[in-house]
Amino acid sequence: MTQQDGSNEVVEVKEKVKQKSITDTDGVPVGSVDRRERVEVVHDGHGEHHQRVVEDLGAERQNIIAKIIRFIWLATGILEFAILLRMLLKLIAANPNNLFTQLVYGFTDLFLWPFSGLIASPSAGNGMVLEISSFFALLIYAILAWVLVQMIQIGATRVKSRSISVYELDRG
Repeated sequence: MTQQDGSNEVVEVKEKVKQKSITDTDGVPVGSVDRRERVEVVHDGHGEHHQRVVEDLGAERQNIIAKIIRFIWLATGILEFAILLRMLLKLIAANPNNLFTQLVYGFTDLFLWPFSGLIASPSAGNGMVLEISSFFALLIYAILAWVLVQMIQIGATRVKSRSISVYELDRG
């Protein structure tokens, strides 16, 4: 593909995707090497410049998986913070008619309803409540997040994992 940019330079771009099967010393397939290679050749008044870009598609997949795992931990952290905030508001007998308190209670009710009534919550006469079931929910949600992350990591890991760099020179 040949392009011309605004500075009257001619740019040639050659792109190819390579996939090779890799075998161990016994001839057993152990995976493949995926790479995307792009060579840009720029012709300007001063000569010709070559730029070769090689992308490792396997590393890109691992990067996506790492982002998913970070998102899971972020969402779990936000949920656990909201539950802890609710517990604090209940413990200090915050005004349930306050807009902020209603927002926190409304959001956390969605995640705490499976645990409601599971364990009795001791309360004082002045409206202070210690929600023991919220402690239990914190533990359960942390364990569920950990299990989900472990399952993703197990599913994304190749049986035989190694890094292989394959370099080829195209002559001609």
